Amino acid sequence: MRSANRDRPDHRGTALRAVTAVLLIGILLIVPASANTATYYIAENGTSFSAEITLVNQSGYLLISPGVIGEGAELKVTNLTLTAENGTVVNTTKKSSTQIAFPEGNYTLVYDAPLDGYLMYAQYLSPFNTTVFLPAGFHTNNVLLGPVSNGGVTYNLKKDRVQLHNLGIIADGTQYETVVVWTDRQEIQMRFYPASYEKYFVICMGLWFILFCAVGYRYWRLKRKANQYF
Repeated sequence: MRSANRDRPDHRGTALRAVTAVLLIGILLIVPASANTATYYIAENGTSFSAEITLVNQSGYLLISPGVIGEGAELKVTNLTLTAENGTVVNTTKKSSTQIAFPEGNYTLVYDAPLDGYLMYAQYLSPFNTTVFLPAGFHTNNVLLGPVSNGGVTYNLKKDRVQLHNLGIIADGTQYETVVVWTDRQEIQMRFYPASYEKYFVICMGLWFILFCAVGYRYWRLKRKANQYF
């Protein structure tokens, strides 16, 4: 006696669902998800930067800089323009001293801002992919003089062109030498310095080493002299 149809295993349906799942996974792997991105171009003198921000399904953006005691302070920007996908310029409103607001959507935001003490800092409302272009004559390769926050990877535009190309980053102009990249970070920070700072740093460390040796030798002589009386 044959089993009723409803009691038979549905091999065809199971196979179809499996194939559909594989296809969906393949599509997700092939078509990358849109991401919020921020690109900063630091000026040749290191005292300002220009920003190009791609916003996806966003309704606000932070314009913030580190305060004197580490608190969030308002970033004074100029030439701020918010453009919708159709090319229309959209007005922004101040939600607070450090945040602008606008209707939720996809936009391109550009602005210029000053830099204080060779410190590049940004904070976002959600994770961003961030790229900072540093002009020739400035460096970040000394962890004491030019620390980079967690997740930041430093590239040389001439030596690492293949890696940068694979990341979709192409140098725009010849004045840039270094690129620092963060992926999916809600806060980034980097301090850069002129090349001349390294020479002063070496001299300063040398002087401190000489002073340390002199004090250590003096201490050793005094201790040795004191031990002669016992």
